[in-house]
Amino acid sequence: MRRRLSSWWTYFYKRIFPIAWITGFGMGTVYLWVGTFKGQSSPELKWIALLSLLAGSAFLLWFSSRLKDVWLYGNDIIVSDYRSEEWIPLWQIEEVTETRLWNPKLIKLRLAHSGKWGDQIVFVAPIRFRFVFLNHPLVEELRGIILQARAGGHEYVLPDDRAWESKETR
Repeated sequence: MRRRLSSWWTYFYKRIFPIAWITGFGMGTVYLWVGTFKGQSSPELKWIALLSLLAGSAFLLWFSSRLKDVWLYGNDIIVSDYRSEEWIPLWQIEEVTETRLWNPKLIKLRLAHSGKWGDQIVFVAPIRFRFVFLNHPLVEELRGIILQARAGGHEYVLPDDRAWESKETR
C-alpha cells in the first residue's frame, strides 16, 4: 500500500507559485520601467524592483527545484519530481529534520549515499496548525519507521489510526 508523505500542496509550490510570482512581479517591474503607472517612477525604485525580481526569481527557482513528492511503500520511499521517480530504502535515510520558522514547513531526509537528486530529499510537510516549535508528527513517525526498518528489516505496517493527519493527506 502506497502512502503519501508529502503535502498535496507540493505541486503548487513546485510548479504554480514560482511561475505566478515571477510573472506578476516581472509585469510590475516592466510597468515601472516603461512608465505606464501614473506619474514617473524614480530611477532608484526601478533598480530596486529589477534587483528584487532577479533575486526573488533565483530564490524561488532554487527553492522549487528542491521540492519532491514523497510516498512510503513498505520499506522504501518513492521520491518523484513529477517527471521521474526513485525508490530509496528506508535504511539509507540517516537523518530526518524539519524547518521551524518557514512556511511551508519542509521535511528533509538526509541520505547515506547520494541518489538521483543528491544526498538530501526535501518535501513539503502536510499542513498542521500547531505551535511553531513543536515537531511535526510525521517527523517523529518517520524516525520510528526508519529505526524499525534498520532493526528488524520488517516491512512497516501502517497503523489504522492516523489521527494526527489532516484531511489533506488521507
